[in-house]
Amino acid sequence: MSSLAAQLAQNASLNTALLVDRSRRKAAESYLFTGREADQYDLESIHALGVNALLHLAQLSPSLRKYEDQLFSDYAKASDRTLLSTEANAQLDAGIGAFLALLGSYVMEAPTGKILEWLVRRFRINEFNVEAVLSLFLPYHESPHFTKMLSILHIKQNSTWSFLLPFKSAAQNLPRMSLVTEMLRNTDVSRFVTSLLPAALKDKRSHRVLLAFNAACLHDFISRSQAIDAETIAYLLPALLGPLQSKVPIKNAILGSYVLLAALSQKCRIAPAALSIIVNTMTTCAEHVLPQQYMNAILSLCEPQDELESFSEATLKAVLRIPSIEKELRAACNWIGVEKILNPLVRGLLQNLDEDRAVSALEALIATSKIPQAVIRQATAQLIQSILTENVPSEATTARRLLAAIQQRHPVAFQESMDNVTQEEDVEQEIVNQLRISLTVVGNMDTGSSQADSIDMVLASTNAAPKVRAAAVTDLLSQLCQTSVLAADTKSIHSALLARVQDTNQSVIDTLYNKPSTILPVLSGEPMTYVSYLSTTLAAPGSKPKRNLLRAHIAFLSTHFSPANPPLADKAFQKIVFPFLLFSKPRQHSAEVVWDIIASQKADGVHEWLVGCGPVVTEERAKDTTDAVEKMSNINMAFSTHIARNILKSNNYSTHLETLIAKLKDDNSHTRVLGYLIARALLTQLSGEHQVEAGHRVLDVIDVAELEGMEGFPQEIEDFIGDATLFKVTVTKPSSRSTLQRLQLGVVALLPSIQRPTGLILNWLASNPETSSNERGSRYVELIRKVYKLANVSSSVPDFTTGVLQTLFINLKSDALAFLAGIWTDSTDIGGSNDLRTVALNHAAAFFQAHVLEDDGVDFQTILPALLVALQSSDVEQRNVALTCISSLRQLADRKFTTVYGFDVIYGASEDQIQYLDRDDLKTYLSALVEHRDHLSHDVEYIKVFHQQHLGKNKSDKKKSLEYKRRILCFIISHVNALAFPTAQIALLKSIGAISDSAKAEILSPTIKSLVASKKRNVVLQDLSDLVMSFFDASVAKDLNDEQGALWDVYVSVMRFHFTPAASISSQENIARALEVGLFSALSAERKLSLCNLLLEIGAHDTDAYAACKQLLIRLVEDVPLIVHILGSLQPSSDGSGQPAMKRAKTTYTSEDTMPRLGLFVEVLGARSLPGSLDLISNLLETLNRVSQSATAAQTDVSYTEQLLMSAIENAASKEIPNLTPSVIRLEILVELIRVSDNPQTFHQALFLMANLARLAPDSVLHNVMPVFTFMGSNVFHRDDAYSFKVVQQTVDSIVPVMVASLKRSHVHPLDLYIGSKDFLRVFTDAANHIPRHRRTNFFAHLTDVLGSGDFLPPVCMLLVEKVANRVIKRDAGEIQASFSLPAAVLQHNPASLQIRTLTILLHESKRLANRILHPDNAQPTFLEVSSEDASNISLTTLLRRRSQALILFVGHVLKPSVPGSSASKEELSQLVETLISPATLQAGITSEGKIDEISQAARTCLNKALSIMAASDFINGISSMIEAKDKLVQSGALELLSDRLPQVTDKTRVSIVPIIVKITGVIRNLLSSQANETLTRAAYKALRSIGLTMCPSEESCLTEVVPLMLISIRGRNVASAALSALSPLPTKIGPRIIPHFREIIAETVAIIREGTSGMQILTSPRLALTYEPSVITEDAYSVLHGLLISIPTFWGPGEITQIIMLYVEHCTSTSNSPSQTMLSLMKALAKRAPPNERFIAYFDVLARSLRSAARPAILEHGRPLFKVFLEGFDLAHATGPDAEARAILAFQELVVKLNEAAFRPLFRRLYDWAFANDTDDSSKKITFCHIYIALLDFFKGLMNPYMSFLLAPFVETLRSYTMGASDDPSLWAGVVETLTKSLSCDDGAFWRDDKLRQLAGPLVQQLPVCLKATPESKTAVQDCLVALVDNVTDDMLLKSVNLDVLMHTRSDDVRLRLLALTCSEKLWRVHGGKLLGFATETTTFIAECTEDENDTVVRESFKLKDAVESVAGNINGL
Repeated sequence: MSSLAAQLAQNASLNTALLVDRSRRKAAESYLFTGREADQYDLESIHALGVNALLHLAQLSPSLRKYEDQLFSDYAKASDRTLLSTEANAQLDAGIGAFLALLGSYVMEAPTGKILEWLVRRFRINEFNVEAVLSLFLPYHESPHFTKMLSILHIKQNSTWSFLLPFKSAAQNLPRMSLVTEMLRNTDVSRFVTSLLPAALKDKRSHRVLLAFNAACLHDFISRSQAIDAETIAYLLPALLGPLQSKVPIKNAILGSYVLLAALSQKCRIAPAALSIIVNTMTTCAEHVLPQQYMNAILSLCEPQDELESFSEATLKAVLRIPSIEKELRAACNWIGVEKILNPLVRGLLQNLDEDRAVSALEALIATSKIPQAVIRQATAQLIQSILTENVPSEATTARRLLAAIQQRHPVAFQESMDNVTQEEDVEQEIVNQLRISLTVVGNMDTGSSQADSIDMVLASTNAAPKVRAAAVTDLLSQLCQTSVLAADTKSIHSALLARVQDTNQSVIDTLYNKPSTILPVLSGEPMTYVSYLSTTLAAPGSKPKRNLLRAHIAFLSTHFSPANPPLADKAFQKIVFPFLLFSKPRQHSAEVVWDIIASQKADGVHEWLVGCGPVVTEERAKDTTDAVEKMSNINMAFSTHIARNILKSNNYSTHLETLIAKLKDDNSHTRVLGYLIARALLTQLSGEHQVEAGHRVLDVIDVAELEGMEGFPQEIEDFIGDATLFKVTVTKPSSRSTLQRLQLGVVALLPSIQRPTGLILNWLASNPETSSNERGSRYVELIRKVYKLANVSSSVPDFTTGVLQTLFINLKSDALAFLAGIWTDSTDIGGSNDLRTVALNHAAAFFQAHVLEDDGVDFQTILPALLVALQSSDVEQRNVALTCISSLRQLADRKFTTVYGFDVIYGASEDQIQYLDRDDLKTYLSALVEHRDHLSHDVEYIKVFHQQHLGKNKSDKKKSLEYKRRILCFIISHVNALAFPTAQIALLKSIGAISDSAKAEILSPTIKSLVASKKRNVVLQDLSDLVMSFFDASVAKDLNDEQGALWDVYVSVMRFHFTPAASISSQENIARALEVGLFSALSAERKLSLCNLLLEIGAHDTDAYAACKQLLIRLVEDVPLIVHILGSLQPSSDGSGQPAMKRAKTTYTSEDTMPRLGLFVEVLGARSLPGSLDLISNLLETLNRVSQSATAAQTDVSYTEQLLMSAIENAASKEIPNLTPSVIRLEILVELIRVSDNPQTFHQALFLMANLARLAPDSVLHNVMPVFTFMGSNVFHRDDAYSFKVVQQTVDSIVPVMVASLKRSHVHPLDLYIGSKDFLRVFTDAANHIPRHRRTNFFAHLTDVLGSGDFLPPVCMLLVEKVANRVIKRDAGEIQASFSLPAAVLQHNPASLQIRTLTILLHESKRLANRILHPDNAQPTFLEVSSEDASNISLTTLLRRRSQALILFVGHVLKPSVPGSSASKEELSQLVETLISPATLQAGITSEGKIDEISQAARTCLNKALSIMAASDFINGISSMIEAKDKLVQSGALELLSDRLPQVTDKTRVSIVPIIVKITGVIRNLLSSQANETLTRAAYKALRSIGLTMCPSEESCLTEVVPLMLISIRGRNVASAALSALSPLPTKIGPRIIPHFREIIAETVAIIREGTSGMQILTSPRLALTYEPSVITEDAYSVLHGLLISIPTFWGPGEITQIIMLYVEHCTSTSNSPSQTMLSLMKALAKRAPPNERFIAYFDVLARSLRSAARPAILEHGRPLFKVFLEGFDLAHATGPDAEARAILAFQELVVKLNEAAFRPLFRRLYDWAFANDTDDSSKKITFCHIYIALLDFFKGLMNPYMSFLLAPFVETLRSYTMGASDDPSLWAGVVETLTKSLSCDDGAFWRDDKLRQLAGPLVQQLPVCLKATPESKTAVQDCLVALVDNVTDDMLLKSVNLDVLMHTRSDDVRLRLLALTCSEKLWRVHGGKLLGFATETTTFIAECTEDENDTVVRESFKLKDAVESVAGNINGL
């Protein structure tokens, strides 16, 4: 890409699609609304909706506030992302992505939809942030919200998300099945879905829906995957492990990963290393799920995989940390495959036998009965190996214990493992045997066993028998004395001995400490463990060690261990000795033991706390006291006091204090009680700040909840404070909760008496004492508050509370009221709850009431602000008590004051001086408060209303009243400055917030300065800051305007402070609100300018404050003078040269600071509506001029500023401007900017502005129009982007009309107008090549529209044609089309009528140019006049001829059928044609240069085209006239034209011209009859083809009349192809009318095809022609036949069909190639359209012919497939008809003739099977078979009788079925009877012998009754069959049987049957009388019976039979 293209692409705006007219663009895309609804809401409304929704949602998720400025601010509202830089867009995309991610939990909430609507409308996230949107919505893919968002997403085809397009178009949600299917198909989608949850977990923004979506989708993805390859594992596995590795684990996410990892394990093999990592990761986070869930997951994971060798060390540690892991391991043993977990786990556990949890887990597994034996065997083998090789005795001991357990629980596995070890070669058998024996002995050791020396003493030390343990300890100590003990054994012995420290048996302990010198090194080796063991054994809560054990341990500890381990001496004392120092009833003797040991110690060995305590205790114990409790109390008091004194005197006081405080929280009750006794004594001995600090530390330990519900306590305070009572309780009930509470209260009771710090002024109303400069005083105040809280915590000991408070108030004296005020004004938790504040107010009320009674003249106005704070409490009781206090103050105000309470010290040594009220003002104010007592009591907000009414200024107020109000206001505000409670300050400020007074801001200056200087930021201080800022309203404007005042500096500092990055938005909004409401308007012009410059400076140099400053300036800057003033101050200075700058030359220089501020200010102007002011526009233009000439390094900033200035000018110019003076607007500045600008956007905007200013200064625009368009042509036209094109269009729209109006005023005549505008239009046409090709047409179309197409379309077209005139003369049609594409497109943009008029004007210009060639002296002006420059290389005549010819060629080029010429009037077309006639008839000149024959030729061509675009009706009339002419060429051409255009005529028009077409057809018939020349004949047939193809009703007759002529031409063959082409459409068009010529047409077409086929065969070489390709004439012949089949299929007889079939056969046999497609198509049509019967007959007719002429070997070779064809034919023959069946049988007969006996017999058998094998009711096959057999009998006679052996049985069975009535098909019966008759007749005695005849005779005779139901012919058939049967019979008995059976039917009841029997008998006797002669007698009997029949017909038939018999036997009357 070139640099220019890159710049164009970079500066192109994506918003150009939105610049089109709203009516032409699509509706706005919206998430909440439909497209049309969305257009009803502007961006401002959507922004308000989104901001409001953000505020609602931010309450649920405050993190959303972070993106408020970036996405929801006014700056964001005004920004267009399509115009942002790449970096800015990247930041915006990042912000949008992060913000959308935070919305994941709230997609279903209503505010989220509003927020998304704003993001869609403003930032088009549905287009630019598709993946971020999908990340948000995919978890909700089955919700309607997803469907809504999907409907507006911009998803490209063939992109990753294109699979969503069907769901988008169908407005359906996305089923999970479809999503998973796409994941399986598209790796990008699966990667995206897989990454959603890890990304969310990384940013801590996961939610329930995302977790469920991730688990469900990935589970389906894994389950449906056929195989998971390495690439999938690469991104899937990290995603599954991500939730397990999250820093903030989520239970559901972990469980989801568990399930997915288990599913993944079922699908693929995981490498051991990877599996180990997965197991470790799953185990690490197992603590966040249930142990059962973890165990199930890990089992499912490992079961399908190869077993791991071992788990990692980290995995083992994590497993052991799982609670109740032993239980879960036991439960897991019930599952198959658990060994894959247990084997590596047990291996690792056995390597960590030094850890108790590992041993515990192993013991639990060993104890499980269902554990796999393989695991036990492995564990046993590993334990044995460990024991045999282990050097650590402790681990060997554990291993032995585990082996012993295995031996007991799993003896079989143990024995197998031992045997396996024994069989190993490198293991000594003796060692294994000893191990086996030792395990047995350890389990069964007896106390007095003599084998103790042979047992491992380490194991023996853990034996249950104390004696064994003692003996083992003795032996171990003895071994330590030996020098030969190995180091490993020493360590094991040390562990065993150290463990015995916790033994509870006295003998073992005595044995352990029996040799101090030996055991001390062991215990000193691990001193911490020793101390921990002793602490757990002796001093643990609830432990009760025996005194002897205690003595042994304490004695060794004090005598040996502590001196040997000084660093641990203190810890040993505190943990082991200290808990036993307190004397109490439960532990009196234990304490005595300990103190005895302490007393026996040397002085230097005693702990620092106990120095001197031993003698004190001894002394007290020696006293003779009868009361043991009192004695123990005195002992405790004495040594606790001494310990406190030791702590106090110690150099390590702080350390000891920390230790003592820790004991107050100890779990051991004795330790805790003794700690409180020591602390109590210590507090009484301390003083000063140490005492205060110690009190703090003790109070911090006391839990307020522990003091609740105290019962049974003494009622006197002395009982708490008195030592005797407390110490007695500690002796009797040291573990009681009440004892602890009394000790705690006793400590609290001591604290009020602590003396206040001397030399300090205490601030009792300080909010944060820790940060106070007076730390001593603040700590004391804090302590007293804590005591006050504890004293009021319980009502169960009111005397205690009273006593403590009494002591407290006595100690505080007069400061008590200030102290109480600090309690109720403090909102922190130090004061407790509202109840405590209420108590403090009640105490204050009592305080005031006391002073009312004393009448001491104290003025308490310093407390009044604190009471005002209490009045704003939400608690009604507090407000009521506060009002009581105020009432008391009101009573005191009536008396004379002598002093002011807390005068100047109420707030400590504060530097802020408070103001005081005189008694009258105080009295008035208090009276007003008391008067409104009820309102103040019931309404917490009423204090504000009260102050507004009481202190607010009214116009009617007198001076005195105003001064009073100001004094009260100043009094309250001064206390705000002094107060150290921000909440109290806020309360006071809120109470006076509605009062507007300049004094508020002035007096609050110290507070304001402190807030500005403070570095702390919290909600309370923010609220305070907001309240303070609200006081800067219009009331302070006068003070701010004061040049000498200091308030302006304060205000400036406030502005700077609150527009810093850390400032809150609320503060900025408060400042902005105050300025907008009236403060800014009240400022002086200088202050306004200063404030604006301040905001500009802050915003320009601080990006964080940029948006806030900009928004504030937008709301403030309105006045034109202020804008002008600011512009003047920010304009770059000029050097005053006044010379025009060259391109990119700079003549002025600016400072670094001016341009950023100017840029910000211009942005402000661009963001608001500017007034229409000529002065403002002029200053803006001047500023633009200065900026464009400024020389600064940041050229981008200059361009941006220039663009903003132009936007501001356009803004101001769009308004109505009064007193407009166009000359003032200097448009040459814009022209110069256009000339020198390098920035495309600046250039575009300057053109836009120039276009807009054309309305204000048209003359100036006209003066500069040529430079503008010249620059535009060179700089803009070549840019290929929509925005640049839009710029050009708008510039043309605004400036061109001005030029057009000027031209029209100057030129009236059209030609003069053309000539006058020529130079102006050339600017555009000369730049045509610079315009991108795909935009040229649109530009010139738009240009002509603006110019006025009616006036300027001709000159524009002529100039465009002129540019290509020299190129088009000698080029072909394709190149001419390309050259004329632009002017043609511009012309066709207009209506057809205007096009024709324009072309006419062009022809006139061509005529003028031609006349100039013919008449050079002619002075007539022409538009395309040749200039001298053009004629410098080419002669003038040549140029004129080329231009004239080019114009005509252009006219001919655009005159195409596609031009809607029909919309032009006939007159316009006629005028065009008339104009063309003139150049078409031009005569050539004399000289070669004057030849114009090329012009004439072009004109004639154009004339033909003109005729072709005429209306159809006019065209047809013209054609008719031309055909009627006698000119053959004209007729030929007209017919050609008719054939080409007639198919293009519309149906409607085609119907209207039917009469003319009939007339033309008649003329064509005459032409054909007259034997015209061949060319004309072909043209005539071509026209007839078009007429036939488009035939309409009423044209059938005339076309039918032409058919004979076509047949004549076909026979002649000269024009047969043309005739057939014309004939081909007629069969389908005229239908039955063609029947008279039907057979003749078929004959001729078949002949044509046959000739074409033979010709092709001769011309084609077999090696080259692979397929047969018919010629055109053959194609037409096929088409004719095809049409006949379609139109009249019923008239196709067998003869015609046979011709076609024979043609096909000949075609296939005459060439080795495949049949042509047309032949195949014809055969398909024949098979589909011809009558079925005729097709069948024709087929078998052809087949019979083929078989008849075929050679016998060929038939024998293809006999089987032929027979299959016949079977299929026979299947169809019966249904088709008798003729078809006869033809098929005839063809079959031809086949049989060719076969020999061997070939025919199997075929006949198959034929028989085909007919009789299937036992179905369908008799058609049997009938057909009979017909076939009859035909064969007719042809082959007796040769077929042997095959009757197949048929006899089925035929007999068939006859019987008819006799029984099972069958009733007469055709089958007739076929069977006829077949039998034929066979019997043809037999020569070879087959039909008597045995076979006997089978047939009976059934055949029984057919006589059947005949009665059949046709009359059946009677004759059965008679003939009987005759044939008798003819073959030779057996007399059979003859007799047949005769009698027939005669027996004469006795039937049915007359018809009697008649039939007589008839049959008669025929038998007449034919075979000689054979039947012997049966005459019996026949006579039947005759006699019949003669007597009642039926006359029967009688007559009997006489006939009698005659027949008598003709053979003579007279039978006697018989």
